[in-house]
Amino acid sequence: MASTSASASEPSPATEETPNWLQMPHELMTMILQRLDTLEILNSAQKVCTTWRKICKDPAMWKVINMLDSVVSWDPDSDYDLENLTKQAVDRSCGELIDINLESFCSDDLIDYVSQCSNKLKRLCLSNCYKISSSGLANAVKKLPQLEHLHLYYTSINAEDIEVIGQNCPHLKSFKLNKEFTRPHIEFDGDVFAIANSMPELRDLQLFGNKMTNEGLQAILNGCPHLELLDVRRCFNLNLASGNLGKLCVERVKNFKHPNESTKNCGFNPRIHAYDDIDDMYSSGYSDADVDDFSEDGLFEEDYEFSGGSVISEEDDYEYYD
Repeated sequence: MASTSASASEPSPATEETPNWLQMPHELMTMILQRLDTLEILNSAQKVCTTWRKICKDPAMWKVINMLDSVVSWDPDSDYDLENLTKQAVDRSCGELIDINLESFCSDDLIDYVSQCSNKLKRLCLSNCYKISSSGLANAVKKLPQLEHLHLYYTSINAEDIEVIGQNCPHLKSFKLNKEFTRPHIEFDGDVFAIANSMPELRDLQLFGNKMTNEGLQAILNGCPHLELLDVRRCFNLNLASGNLGKLCVERVKNFKHPNESTKNCGFNPRIHAYDDIDDMYSSGYSDADVDDFSEDGLFEEDYEFSGGSVISEEDDYEYYD
């Protein structure tokens, strides 16, 4: 009987009070919603209730916009316009945007829109943005005087526009210009000369797959004296085995990544293209300067190991043969 009365005094699961999630502190709810990607917030979360909608319209929610995650979760068969949704997100930041990541759907119009609405932007990352022209990118970025980090992955820009960006972004500390390494190898120092001439305050510089020579690397050391990280992996036109340049890089730069170093933990998927003739090279986006420097003698050299002209994604080291 005693046990019966004791159990009767305990509340049943049906009578237990349900937590009121709407009473959660505003700051905590904001942190939770910020874990969603932009697409989820604009098309789902803000429609749940008036409290969530109010939080989702707070400019503090939009200081960082990451459209890379939205592209991953995006259904190509849906009616979502990612460019328009990005503009909505930028509008909600009310000029407070400091960090944005954009993917392949980005155009000249969108990057210009971002630059006009976001003069506080400090970090811009563009990945696989083949729709953006070199001049469109430069014209947009030069409107961002507070920019400190500009990271370009498989996004084309020519040497002249690199210099325009450097001259108009005096606070630039980190620059990444990562390309697909291609065969045939062509020597071209235009990119690195532009960086050396216009970005003296750089601390971090990553140049995967660049076609620079030793002369270009020397220009970087001379023009960017504050470098703490210099990453020239897959820059196979460099010859650091002879002379003092390799030693100088190690002495001057705290974290130096040499051409043959492992590509693990590089922050993105390195890709390699092997082209059989110059017509294929044009389709890959080579600039006129690249073609001017092209040598028939170097076209069929088998200096490196490739795989049948297809794109290769690697996690292990890339083998280089002297």
